Amino acid sequence: MDITQVKATIRQGEQAAKDGSALMQRVQGQAEEARTLAAATAHDSAHQDIEAGMARLKEALRESSRVAELLRSGAEAAHKYASKL
Repeated sequence: MDITQVKATIRQGEQAAKDGSALMQRVQGQAEEARTLAAATAHDSAHQDIEAGMARLKEALRESSRVAELLRSGAEAAHKYASKL
């Protein structure tokens, strides 16, 4: 594999990471919408299952944000690496 092929492969990975980050941002938006709707529906509920579900939605939001940031960071690192080759 020559340097051109290496750069092309890295750029494909960079694009895949960017696409993944964009997807995770959409997932995050949908999870936030679900959390908002669930919170409005379950307003003033102290039922254990409701509280557990709300905690899971909150965790999903936190994790989707982390994944989106990791993918964005990976895309940036791939770009910098390929540009230095």
